Amino acid sequence: MLTLFSSRKTIRQSNLLWGMTDVHSHLLPGVDDGVPNEVEALRILKYLQEIGVSRLYLTPHIMGDLEKNTSENLKERFDAFARICPDWIELRLAGEYMLDSCFEKQRKTGLLVMNGRHVLVETSYMSAPPDFLNMLYDLSLDGYTPILAHPERYLYMADEDYRVLKDRGYKFQLNLMSLHGIYGRRAAQVSHRLLKNEYYDYAGSDLHWLGVYEDTVEHLLLTRTEQQQLKALLENNHSLW
Repeated sequence: MLTLFSSRKTIRQSNLLWGMTDVHSHLLPGVDDGVPNEVEALRILKYLQEIGVSRLYLTPHIMGDLEKNTSENLKERFDAFARICPDWIELRLAGEYMLDSCFEKQRKTGLLVMNGRHVLVETSYMSAPPDFLNMLYDLSLDGYTPILAHPERYLYMADEDYRVLKDRGYKFQLNLMSLHGIYGRRAAQVSHRLLKNEYYDYAGSDLHWLGVYEDTVEHLLLTRTEQQQLKALLENNHSLW
C-alpha cells in the first residue's frame, strides 16, 4: 500500500495534470476514431475537470482516408461543439496529420496548427513514408515546427532514428498512456527509455475514449524522477497555446 511518504505516486496523486494544457486529443465528436458523440465528449470533459485539465487542443486525424476532414469542415464542427461546452475549459482546434500521399496538398492549402507554427504529425506504425525526412524538412522550410506524435509507438524506429530526428530539431510528443502499457510492452519500454534520456518535448493524452485514460491517470505509478520529468514536459505544453 502506498503511504504518504512513498516516492512513487500515480498521475492523479501527484497532481501533474492540474492546470494542464493537453496538446493531443480526439474529443471532437464523430470525425475520426475518437469520441463518437457529444454526450460522451461532455462526459469526458467532466472527468478532465476533476483531474485539473484547463486547456485542450482537439486534434482530429487528418489523412487521405478521411476525406471529409478538411480544415473548413473541421472548423465548422469545432465551432458547433465549442458552443455547447462548459465555460471552464478552453478549447482550440489543431490537427494530427498523417504523413501520407495527401499531405503535400494539405500543406499547400493550409494546416491546423498549434501556436501559429507547430504541426502535430504521425506516420504509419509499421513503416515510415519513403520521403519521411524530406516531408519534415519541407515543413521546416515553410516555417513550421514538426511535432512527431507518440514516437514510442512506431515499430520501425530504432534508437538511431530517434537521434537523427532530434539532431534535426524535430519535437517529440509523449503519449501518457504509453507509459502504462496501453499500447503494448514495446511502446511502454520505449516510452520509459525516451523519457529517461530526455528525448521528449511535450506530453499529451491522445484521448480517444475515457476508460483506458482514466486507468492510466488513476493507476500508473511514477517514480519521483519520472514525476519531475513529466512536470517539465507538461510545462512545455503551455508554450503551444
